Amino acid sequence: MNTDILHRRLTMMQEAMLREGVDCFVAAPSVNMQYLTGFVEPAHERFMALLVPAEGEPVLIVPALSAESARQEAFGVGEIRVWEDHEGVDPVLREVAQEMDLAAAIIAIDEELPALFLLKLQQILPTALYRPGTEIWAAARIRKDEDELWHITQASRYADNAFAAGLALCAAGNTEREVACAIQAEIEAQGAEMAFGLPIVAAGKHSAQPHYRTTNTVLHPGDVVLMDYGARLNGYNSDMTRTVCIGEATPEIQKIYRIVYDAHYAARAAVKPGVTAESVDAAARAVIEKAGYDKFFVHRTGHGIGLSVHEPPYIVQGNKQILEEGMCFSVEPGIYLPGRFGVRIENVVVVTADGCRSLNAEPPPHIREIG
Repeated sequence: MNTDILHRRLTMMQEAMLREGVDCFVAAPSVNMQYLTGFVEPAHERFMALLVPAEGEPVLIVPALSAESARQEAFGVGEIRVWEDHEGVDPVLREVAQEMDLAAAIIAIDEELPALFLLKLQQILPTALYRPGTEIWAAARIRKDEDELWHITQASRYADNAFAAGLALCAAGNTEREVACAIQAEIEAQGAEMAFGLPIVAAGKHSAQPHYRTTNTVLHPGDVVLMDYGARLNGYNSDMTRTVCIGEATPEIQKIYRIVYDAHYAARAAVKPGVTAESVDAAARAVIEKAGYDKFFVHRTGHGIGLSVHEPPYIVQGNKQILEEGMCFSVEPGIYLPGRFGVRIENVVVVTADGCRSLNAEPPPHIREIG
C-alpha cells in the first residue's frame, strides 16, 4: 500500500475530526482499518481497533495472534500495541488511553465496531463522551481516489463478465441456486470474491421481493428472473442487477421493464457535480410515478459503494448531500408487483466533471428473453 495515499486519507479524516470537535476516532476491523492502514482482518471476540487522534499518529491495538500479520500489512500507523490472551487487553488499552488523554475526550465510534469492543472502551473510559463516527470516515471515503476507482471499476468488469455464466443456466428446469453458483464460480475464477455472499437470483414471484434470499426454486417458462450480485477486489466492491425472462415476455413484463429502464437513465442523466443526492432519486421516481407505479417502487434509488457495499452517499429523498466528482454510487430503480414479478436495473456510476460514467456494461433497452 502506498504510504502517501494512506497519509492523505489520514489527513482528510483528522481534518474532519477537528471540524466536528472529535478527539479520537475508533476504527473497527476491517473496513476503516483497511482504509487507513492497509491491514485487513475480520473482527472476532478479541479486541482489535485503530485509535486515531485528531492530531498525531494512530495506534493499532491487536491481540498477539494477529501481531505478525499487522506488522507485515499495516502501514501509516504510529505504533502497533500487542496484548496477550493471559493478560487481556485492559492494560494496553489503559496505557494508550492515558497517552492520548482520552479520559474526558469526545470519541467517535465506527458503526462497525462490535458492541463487545465498545463496552470495553466504556469500561476503561467511563467519563468519555461517545458519538457515531459516520461523518468522520465518510468525509474522507465518500470521494474515491484513482486507486480506489481502479479497483471498483475492475470489480465491476468482473461482475459484468460473470453475467454470461448466469445467463447460460437461466433455463426452465434449473434452479435459482444453480444460476447463483455459476455466477459466483465465474467471479472467483477471475481472482475476485463475492461482494455480499451468494448472488440474489429471484425467479417468478420471488423477483417481487427486493432482498430475496436465493433458494432451490426451479425456473419455469415465463418466469422473470432477477439477478443481483457484485464482485470484490482487494476489499473494493461492485454491485449490479439485471432482469431477464425465461422464454417470451408478456406485454406487461415488457412494459414494466421499459419503465424501469427509462427511470434508470433518467436518474443517470440527473447526475452531475453540484446537484443533491435526492434530486437523482426524484428523477428516477418521476418516471415511475408518471407511469402509475410509484407505490411499487419501495426503496431508494441508490447507495454509495467502495470498501462497503452500502455507504454514503445515499440516493434517497431527503438527502441534500451535494454530489461531487469522484463519488461512486449505484443507480437501481425497481418496480415490484407483489406475488407476481419484479424488475430492477442497477449499474454503479462515478460522478465526473460534467455528469457521470457507468462502471458497468449497459443494460439492454428491452428485457432479454432467454431460450
